[in-house]
Amino acid sequence: MSLELSNDGTHMHKLAIGRPISAAAIFTLAHLLVPSLVAAQVPPPTESVNVLDANSATVATLSVPRTGIQASELAVLINDNDPQSVEIANYYQRARNIPSQNMIHLSFDQTKIYPGFDANQGIDPADFAALKAQVDAKVGPEIQAFLISWSRPFRIARFNYHVTNYSITSAFAYGVDADYLTSKSCGLGPVNPYYNSRSTTPYTDFGIRPTMMLAGVSVTSVKATIDKGLKADRNLPRGNGWFVRTADNVRSAPRYRDFQTTAQNWNHPDALTMTYYDHLANGGLSEVKYKRDILFYETGLVNVPGLNTNAYVPGALADHLTSFGGDLFANGQMSALRWLEAGVTASYGTVIEPCAYAEKFPAASVLVQNYFHGNTSLEAYTKSVRRPSQGVFVGDPLARPFGTQATLVNGMLSIKTSSLEPGTTYNLYSAPSAIGPFSQIATISVPRFQIATIDIAGMSAPFFKLESAAGTTPPPQHGN
Repeated sequence: MSLELSNDGTHMHKLAIGRPISAAAIFTLAHLLVPSLVAAQVPPPTESVNVLDANSATVATLSVPRTGIQASELAVLINDNDPQSVEIANYYQRARNIPSQNMIHLSFDQTKIYPGFDANQGIDPADFAALKAQVDAKVGPEIQAFLISWSRPFRIARFNYHVTNYSITSAFAYGVDADYLTSKSCGLGPVNPYYNSRSTTPYTDFGIRPTMMLAGVSVTSVKATIDKGLKADRNLPRGNGWFVRTADNVRSAPRYRDFQTTAQNWNHPDALTMTYYDHLANGGLSEVKYKRDILFYETGLVNVPGLNTNAYVPGALADHLTSFGGDLFANGQMSALRWLEAGVTASYGTVIEPCAYAEKFPAASVLVQNYFHGNTSLEAYTKSVRRPSQGVFVGDPLARPFGTQATLVNGMLSIKTSSLEPGTTYNLYSAPSAIGPFSQIATISVPRFQIATIDIAGMSAPFFKLESAAGTTPPPQHGN
């Protein structure tokens, strides 16, 4: 038996916007000479991983600690009056095997023009309240998250000629705080209780349902995003991360320190390849061009030149800190949709002037850690924004490139995972049936977040499980 091992606060800048870790692998792995039967105990939340043979056929099942929302817990919101919404919802249901009871049908006029306006990409707060009441009445407590299958409306509309402070994804996720609805947009806004949490059941733990839009300029472009998200699943990519401090100081100052530490902490051989790119050290250049295998790309610019010259791995996340990246169909600042069209799987932008608070934009350190641990794109992105009310999340919510994969070929069980918590001891067991008896075959721990490969010869059991030796999982409360 062999084992091969294959981290952040925020800074507030109220401006208007128009430890290095050694790469040496240290681990503990003890193979028990005499298997011991496991005493009965109440198990922590788990999920199943198919163990595949050389022909990719399922030959066994591996139970692992749960690290992400499941497709069965996602409700898809559909506007039956919007042909694109209907087609995208049906395509996503087939692609992700969403249960029929999770398809929530609504009917409203997405092109409604409210009095006093020539055009509108939003929905009036009163109309939204009626819509949300319908949704809440149709979903049960098992639903942990929402997917919006339409592209318009993407925000709460102007209210009595006042601007409003909510994207539609935040309104569905957290509800609308009347006191904040029309307050100054440069105020800080409500705190996200889910921020940097280890929870994989946000509705159960916090009473919120994170929400993402499958938005795009056409059915074809949205389907391409869905297909890219599907290709990401548990691929454990060794993609590149680019965190860019640009010459635009207003848009770069809020996040560049977090960019520096994120790149330092994660750039090691058994994790990811990460680059902090500072225009001061690169001849004044502020853009990343002609790069391949991009997994993360975060920057601060009104428009991002050259993003279409790059190649993005399935599951890539990217965003640019600017005022109106979430104004999806505007002609001024670059829309977050441009990232999706370039091949990125999910993105984020604000729908109204937020002022340059780091807390209103994704924190790279939080985003990377939760995604690498095995969260879906929806979970990792939502957890990374401390005050997300003004921001809209777009892309495939279930894209999940990290987690655990396993094979069993010629008696060799090989488990590859990014989900082991540093400093936590895990036990690996085998069993002849789903109910046991389970025999312990290995003990594993890792000193930091990394991709670990566990190879054990002489295996033929149909059931395996990997669990914390303490029989517990990290609590769901929010992080720092």
